[in-house]
Amino acid sequence: MHIVRFKVEGVFNSFRMPFFRTYHKTFLAPPKTTIIGMITNIMGKSEDFFYNILNQDEIKISVVIDSIRGRAKDLWTYKTFENKSNMHGRSIIRRDRLFNAKYTIYLMIDDKELSEEIYNSLLYPESVPSLGLDDEIVKIYDVVYNLDFDENRTGIVNSVFMDRGYEYQAKVDDFSNMLEIPTANVVPLKYKIKKNKNIRSERTGIDLCKQIEFLNCYVEIKDVKSYMCENNKLIFY
Repeated sequence: MHIVRFKVEGVFNSFRMPFFRTYHKTFLAPPKTTIIGMITNIMGKSEDFFYNILNQDEIKISVVIDSIRGRAKDLWTYKTFENKSNMHGRSIIRRDRLFNAKYTIYLMIDDKELSEEIYNSLLYPESVPSLGLDDEIVKIYDVVYNLDFDENRTGIVNSVFMDRGYEYQAKVDDFSNMLEIPTANVVPLKYKIKKNKNIRSERTGIDLCKQIEFLNCYVEIKDVKSYMCENNKLIFY
């Protein structure tokens, strides 16, 4: 098992919850699909590589929300079409935006060759890294390969995790910082692909699960395998 750890920081980022259409509400942390998408992009790989890695579960991730300095909203204009060739008009969507969000992201990878390739791409990306849309660029830094990790026996975690019917409760030590108690929102962990000739492939989210995310608190959770790496207590998914 190989662990790659890196940190990312953006100015304004938004991770749209898939079931919000007219109002783009954001997750606090990038979903697994977004992270694997960024890795695919900076490696210069194809869309097929993205789906293979994601759907075959070749990479497990864990995300710690280090800090978010604030929230904002903006208005996003996009084109609407009657059909493939005729533009119908423009529509406006309101979006949540996270200001100066910082994350520590861990990747757990079985394949040594793949882990080394990802590590090198994080150090020397082939394209500008972004989490989400092209203008939501991020800085990647503090990349480390093959960290030591142990099983966490405390029952306490500070990473985002997927709720599969777990019993957990939040703990808060300091109320002076911006606080987000654990919140659950549904996210797909994989995609089902339907390929069509000469047009973009259709995809449907599958393996739906509730992403539990929180800020400036931690969670005590029962009967779930977790790990200790550096100063973080992690659940991989």
